Amino acid sequence: MNFITIIYFIVSILSIFLYIMSVQFRKKEHILLTQVGASVCYLIVYVIKGAWSGVCVEILEELKNIIFVKIEKNKNKIPLYVLMIFILLLISVSIIFYDGIPSLLPLLINILLFVSTYFKNPKYIRYTMIIAAILWGIYNIYVGAYIIFIGNILEIVSAVISIKRYKKEL
Repeated sequence: MNFITIIYFIVSILSIFLYIMSVQFRKKEHILLTQVGASVCYLIVYVIKGAWSGVCVEILEELKNIIFVKIEKNKNKIPLYVLMIFILLLISVSIIFYDGIPSLLPLLINILLFVSTYFKNPKYIRYTMIIAAILWGIYNIYVGAYIIFIGNILEIVSAVISIKRYKKEL
C-alpha cells in the first residue's frame, strides 16, 4: 500500500464515522458541525479520486453548515436568500465541472441537503439523509470511492435508527 492509499483509507473511515454519527445528535447545531468534519474528510477523498465536482460541492457544504449554525446560534431564522445563494453556487459549480450526468448527482444531493438544513427541525435532515445516501452511493460507485459507498449504506442505517430514536420529538 502506498501513502496515498493509506490516507484514502483512513480518511474514508473517519468520514463515514463522522457522517453516520452526525444524525445521532439531538440538536441541529451538533448535527451540522459534525457534518462539517465529515465534509472535510470527503473533500480529501474526492481530491485523491480527482472528483472535482464533489470537491467543490463539499466546500460549499462546509461553508453552508458553518453559516447556518452561526445564523441560528444568534436565534435568527436563516434567510431564504442565503439558501438561494448556496443553491446558485451549487448550480454554478455543477456547470463548471459538468462531466456527464453522474457529475450532476452532487448538485441534486446537495440541493436536497441544503433545503433540509434550512428548516429548524432536524427531522428533515434525518429523512433527507436516506435519499442522499442512496444518491451518494451511486456517485461514489461512479468515481470509484468504494469505501465511501459502504459508508453510504451505514448512513441509511444510522438515519433510520435516529428517526426511530427521536420519533417522539417529531
